[in-house]
Amino acid sequence: MPRVIPSDVLAIRPSSVDAFPFIQTATLLVDTYLGSAGLPAGLLVEIECWWAAHLMDVSAPSAVQTRMGDTSITMDRMKLGEGLKGTRFGQQVLALDPTGTLAQATIMKRATIFVD
Repeated sequence: MPRVIPSDVLAIRPSSVDAFPFIQTATLLVDTYLGSAGLPAGLLVEIECWWAAHLMDVSAPSAVQTRMGDTSITMDRMKLGEGLKGTRFGQQVLALDPTGTLAQATIMKRATIFVD
């Protein structure tokens, strides 16, 4: 059951896109990673809201710079593999998690393959 509603997410990440699918995913992720961590309900609400905003931003980056004369728009694009660190919303998710679970879960792990 989601902890937030679309207007909560749209208040921090305005968009004309429906926020509900992103909320559903954020709910699942918060439940999976932090559901048994014993965090206060209010903190889980905040993390879920910011995580949904992060997912929206990954899906359709927001403009971070605009100019009127000769029209110029710069989009906020995350780099592949950055995970939650890749957007300002995801960075807030990491900052809100006092357990460090999310930071640990999003670390890219190297793999070494040996071939005989």
